[in-house]
Amino acid sequence: MLDEPTNDLDLETLDLLQEVIADYDGTVLIVSHDRDFLDRTVTVTLGLDGSGHIDVIAGGYADWEAKRRQRTTAGKATRAKEETAAIPAPPPPARTKLSYKDQRDYELLPQRIEDLDAAIARDEAAMADPALYTRDPAKFASLSDAIAKARSEKDAAEERWLELAALVEG
Repeated sequence: MLDEPTNDLDLETLDLLQEVIADYDGTVLIVSHDRDFLDRTVTVTLGLDGSGHIDVIAGGYADWEAKRRQRTTAGKATRAKEETAAIPAPPPPARTKLSYKDQRDYELLPQRIEDLDAAIARDEAAMADPALYTRDPAKFASLSDAIAKARSEKDAAEERWLELAALVEG
């Protein structure tokens, strides 16, 4: 049994290995990705195509590949006919009309998101003062709370707008 016998061989050693295998009277099981080597040395190929099916083909890799291509082409043509006949055309997506509240939210939320961004930036700029905490801990705490509240409100507004945009686009 030879597992990837051609790895790291120079051309002379590769030729010698091919001759030894060709002259051997017994059975040699070769596992290899070297297609040319397989074509020159094997008489029967067990081809694994990843589908769980094993093809037993007289000849080398090229013979197995030709048989596989022939089977794949025939299978694709059959599957294509079956798929086009079996699958009905999908119905067109129904466009949903937004309620008054949803339409109003869809129009006003982008501005609200911008306002929240500006408030967050303003409060973060105020908190950037290194002396703020020592000078006015209560203001520092209120700014921290305001930023957290604005971020959560902004996230909720963005989510709502994305939901509405998905409805509008259908």
